[in-house]
Amino acid sequence: APRPSKLVMSTSLAIAIPLPGRAAPYHGTVQSPSDEALARLATGGDSAAFEQLVVRHQDRLYTLALRVTGSDADARDCVQEGLIAAWRSIARFRGNARFSTWMYRIVLRKAYDSIDRRRRLPQPVDELQAEARPGDAADRIDLLAALNGLELDFRTVAVACDVLGLSMEEAGELLDLPP
Repeated sequence: APRPSKLVMSTSLAIAIPLPGRAAPYHGTVQSPSDEALARLATGGDSAAFEQLVVRHQDRLYTLALRVTGSDADARDCVQEGLIAAWRSIARFRGNARFSTWMYRIVLRKAYDSIDRRRRLPQPVDELQAEARPGDAADRIDLLAALNGLELDFRTVAVACDVLGLSMEEAGELLDLPP
């Protein structure tokens, strides 16, 4: 049987609202699907699910590639190549690791390949794409100089933990290193 309801009228819309006590109250927030749920859909060929994953992670993927390669153009290429490679191999994503870790690994490999291919040291980035706050420019320049002064493996660990915010365990998983 239909629940009693009260009819609420606005200038052009009528909505039936259940009377208090008749419907179970909602005490939560609307949750978006987890990365793993979207990845399962994407493995089945759902391109919209994969697109949601790309939107969620593209900034962090770019940050990782930028900090490792030291070049905006190379970082953009690495992310693009990584996303294409991920889409082509999404059916092989087993879910043994978090989806984000799987994507970071793909882009990280592309960044290493980029450095090997060009056989050059990373060049410092003149402009950051991140939103600037007053007084932060000098701090960012020092950070970039410090990162670029590290050997590639140490730079990657620093970026994974300090820039991307991964735990030591997640960074170890990403880089095939013990925490």
